[in-house]
Amino acid sequence: MSEIKYYEILAIRPEYVDGTGDCTEIIYESGETYLVEKNVNSFKNNMAYHYSTDLRANRKNYGERLRIKNNVPIVLSDKHILVPYKARKPKSKTDGAYGYFDLYHLKGFEGEGNNGVIVLKNGIKLKLNQNLERYLKYIAIVERLINERR
Repeated sequence: MSEIKYYEILAIRPEYVDGTGDCTEIIYESGETYLVEKNVNSFKNNMAYHYSTDLRANRKNYGERLRIKNNVPIVLSDKHILVPYKARKPKSKTDGAYGYFDLYHLKGFEGEGNNGVIVLKNGIKLKLNQNLERYLKYIAIVERLINERR
């Protein structure tokens, strides 16, 4: 696959690859995965550029609207809202810990405590490396974006 299908992306997550380092795994609606040799932040910036989204303005506007400062969801369009989740413990300070999934494809959660899993509508499961109860409170706040107009 040479061209990235941005409109079909369900989730992105950081992945370590031997010999390459910090990469991004793209998960599509079909369940197909694709590895990009860029870190998640770099890929997230490319994705925002593709959607003509200003990430600084997104963070300011939606951060104020939701009353949160960190881990503000990225609203790319009316059909795509990327929500951050802690995907791993980074090996170094420069490595990213957070991945993103599309809120419109969220089915639910499994597990408890620090053993949570995000379940997407197509059955894909993403390991959550943070407290599930706290994350559920965060998701309740973020879901207000679906009900509001952009």
